Amino acid sequence: LSGELEVELTPQGTLAEKCRAAQAGIPAFYTPAGFGTEVAEGKEVKDFKGKPHILEFAYEADFAIVKAWKGDHAGNLIFKGSARNFNHPMAGAGKITIAEVEELVEPGELDPNQIHIPGIMIQRIFQGEKFEKRIEQRTVRKRD
Repeated sequence: LSGELEVELTPQGTLAEKCRAAQAGIPAFYTPAGFGTEVAEGKEVKDFKGKPHILEFAYEADFAIVKAWKGDHAGNLIFKGSARNFNHPMAGAGKITIAEVEELVEPGELDPNQIHIPGIMIQRIFQGEKFEKRIEQRTVRKRD
């Protein structure tokens, strides 16, 4: 509210596409998502088959940070659950991608068929510490 922070509203699917576009070297794209809302304010609008689309630019970042369940020292990563949704496109959006993993193993220990991101996309990798998984709590109670 004080103006110290600039916020850009972006629909979730548009964010994923902005990251993917950066990874593919596509500078911009048109999307119907967000037209007629605050998201479209000040953006170029073009009609495609009678439907308005807004121009969105690729999300290019100096750094991208991803978190994986397991990885090797070569940067190959395996994700669990919903971590597979945004980590892959985000890894390609950064000029330097840093991966934090829960378990760091030696190259060759990961099953190649299970790798979600190849090491060529990762420039730095480290094993994190003290992972708190608040939504993964096991509760045991007697049933009525």
